Amino acid sequence: MRIAFLQHGDYAEAYNRFKGGGGETYYAQRYSVDFVEDLAEMADFVGVCAIIGDRRDETAIKENLISARIPPKPGVGVDEPAVIDLLKTWRPTHLVLRTPARRVLWWALRNKLQVLPVFADSWGKSGPLGKLRARHLAHLLNNRSISMVANHNVPASLSMKAIGVHAAKIFPWDWPHELRPEDHPIKSLNRDLPEIVTIGVISEAKGTGDCIEAADILKREGRAFKWRIIGAGPYEAEARKQVDARGLQGVVEFTGLLPHDDVIRHLHSATLSVVASRHAYPEGLPMTTYEALATRTPLVLSDHPMFQMFFKDQQGAVMAPEKSPADLAKAIASMLDDAQTYEAYSSATGDLWTRVKADLSWGDLVKTWIDDPEMAPKKLAAMALPQQINL
Repeated sequence: MRIAFLQHGDYAEAYNRFKGGGGETYYAQRYSVDFVEDLAEMADFVGVCAIIGDRRDETAIKENLISARIPPKPGVGVDEPAVIDLLKTWRPTHLVLRTPARRVLWWALRNKLQVLPVFADSWGKSGPLGKLRARHLAHLLNNRSISMVANHNVPASLSMKAIGVHAAKIFPWDWPHELRPEDHPIKSLNRDLPEIVTIGVISEAKGTGDCIEAADILKREGRAFKWRIIGAGPYEAEARKQVDARGLQGVVEFTGLLPHDDVIRHLHSATLSVVASRHAYPEGLPMTTYEALATRTPLVLSDHPMFQMFFKDQQGAVMAPEKSPADLAKAIASMLDDAQTYEAYSSATGDLWTRVKADLSWGDLVKTWIDDPEMAPKKLAAMALPQQINL
């Protein structure tokens, strides 16, 4: 058996960091790295191709475990011809496709590979070209040789159903739930200096600019608070300019990328966690929402379609319309002005966390499929997408 993974994370970098005593940079990173290493013990070959970096290379982790990097194409993303060339040299029998690369998928089907699409993406409003691409992807995923497809949690899985993927073959997956609300105390409102965190890619579509404008509104209302933006991204230079132009130095802080343990430490002390993604951003269900709920930190969210199923009109989270800094600021203020409401929302995070999580772990999904691609859907049938629900 020869297994290939196509993903965005750099396996060799993470593997070497862990072997050197370093920590995770995001939730369940060590879990997925260890899973692939264990997989190499039972396979003839395992190759992990990451769409990252500025040059193409390959690193031998072990004799039969290879990590490769292929730089993304500017404005395109996955350099699919380069990926296909690499896969031809690897000669996989099984492909775990963690990004919706349609051309790679078509090549794999044509060459009779066993393919498991395991995504963390959503498909929502888009123009004619986007809809055409989504229909083409759905057509490929519906191929009879693909026994099952998976997406991160139920809302993203429903968006896959909405573009035409057969619902019976869709399985919502999740990472193991090691961070849990029962291990953390219910929070009380800190009126002296509330701490707000926003975690993830710094981009306009992710709502970074909307957060900065909301911070400006709250400051002009005379509120004292600290807002930490944790992460990195293409919009960071512009975001820093906006902070300087609005005189928000000392109020809005950019921490850069942090080890995952430090991210959790900031959530422990945070009053609120804000996720202001615009509808155009292809959210699945960000792990930062789980982590906030698990640390008893109430959420303030945009009304992104992927958030509405679990968070609309639910204690534990407040929603605001996308692209509206004024409404975002109002939602934040509603949580900072009422200690009783705040504590009730922090208490409700436990039930909300239980409602949000999916029970099929990534590792169980992949291992069951690798053991027997045809029988895997039957073995995991109890965890398939419920047929009676829609977005």
